Amino acid sequence: MIMIYTSASANKMIKILEDRKEYLLQQESNNSQYVLAEDERADIPEYSFVKTNAQVDEIDVKIRKLKHALNVFNSTTVLPIGITIDQALVEMAQLNRKLPRLDTMRRQKTKTRLTGYNAARRDVAEYQYLNYRPLDVDKVYEENLKRVQTIQLALDKINQTAEFEVDVEE
Repeated sequence: MIMIYTSASANKMIKILEDRKEYLLQQESNNSQYVLAEDERADIPEYSFVKTNAQVDEIDVKIRKLKHALNVFNSTTVLPIGITIDQALVEMAQLNRKLPRLDTMRRQKTKTRLTGYNAARRDVAEYQYLNYRPLDVDKVYEENLKRVQTIQLALDKINQTAEFEVDVEE
């Protein structure tokens, strides 16, 4: 059966399927064994390995189909900003890792007096100077932050509106 998904709805369905699978596996863990003393009457929990295994396999097939369709969608859908979704996700992750470094650098003082363990053992004061201009870093920081926001807005819009087909039953 062909189902229509957006990226957001496909990801939600994957989470639902993974939750169902986890539930089945927990039920299996709880019910696939039981303890019985010699003088006790058996109260065997309901469990079927064949049925549980088939259900887990069915869920895994659905998850694979959805993830594959998402990967194809992400690698072929071009955002209005001129890059594919998968490229946007990689770029955004890179920028988000870069921003904290830039933020720290842009906040540095251009001249800092060294004290304590950082200072040499002399009577002369020592200073540490930046070998860059914090304003240059601030400019790059702001550009990177704006790029992250631009990518995020483009992703948010496409994830909620663009649809694709998946041959999977819910």
